[in-house]
Amino acid sequence: MIVDLHTHSIYSDGSDTPKEIIKKAKVKNINCLAITDHDNLAGAKELVRMVHDSMDIYSGVELTAKVSKGRMHILGYNIDLENEEINRALNEQKEASIYNILLYVEILRKDFDLYLPNDEIDKIVNAKGNVGRPQLALLLVKLGYAVDVEEAFQKYLIHAYERVRKVKKGLTKEECIELINDALGVAVLAHPNSLKLQLQELKEEIHYLKSVGLKGVETIHSNLSEQERIAYHEIALGEGLLESGGTDYHGYSVKPDIELGTGRNNNVFIPVDSLTLTKKVKSRY
Repeated sequence: MIVDLHTHSIYSDGSDTPKEIIKKAKVKNINCLAITDHDNLAGAKELVRMVHDSMDIYSGVELTAKVSKGRMHILGYNIDLENEEINRALNEQKEASIYNILLYVEILRKDFDLYLPNDEIDKIVNAKGNVGRPQLALLLVKLGYAVDVEEAFQKYLIHAYERVRKVKKGLTKEECIELINDALGVAVLAHPNSLKLQLQELKEEIHYLKSVGLKGVETIHSNLSEQERIAYHEIALGEGLLESGGTDYHGYSVKPDIELGTGRNNNVFIPVDSLTLTKKVKSRY
């Protein structure tokens, strides 16, 4: 029996419904699961309403923090999904994400002279869940500007992100952690390598984040090397922080190389009771 605490559904940038994720999880022998959609609780709310037999379900979300370098995502586990403050903030984030998408579109048109039909942009903007760069990546693939999502990011969207970083709307890292804590959840730094910091810088950053309420670090992830996993485990241990882990599963059409429960080429394997987060925090659902 294994754990996957980092997955995404159609309510952010995944291709599977929560029901489809649950079905695959049972086939994969996953006994502990969370849907952590970007800046959106709809997937988690749908997940906890289902009957899961003996499966443990944690409510989850992945909040995006504005930072000056790299990318910072803060995972929130075991949050009260009916908490008014986090629901209000994430409704506002939907408006911010639409604003940011339109910034990206402007850069893609100006810097790369790409033809992006307005009706296709409207479909993204009016999507039911959170909107972000992965939806633009899928559109670029559909229009023939890239062969897959990865190439769309490498050719266009990383550039677009850097161009709008300073003017895009969003939450600060402190606000992300505060929202999760106020919703009685556990704030966890996701995939620390995405911060693009040297090890000593990362240690200092995690120490600061702990001082403002961070409770854990994601030490197992499809994009982490063995060396990084060991380093993050040691940091978490030294800071007295909980450890979490998951695949960052998005579904075949978005990240075809990452499997639910097992990651990329079976590089993720998290037995039940091997994570301090699930050992020390009982699911409210």
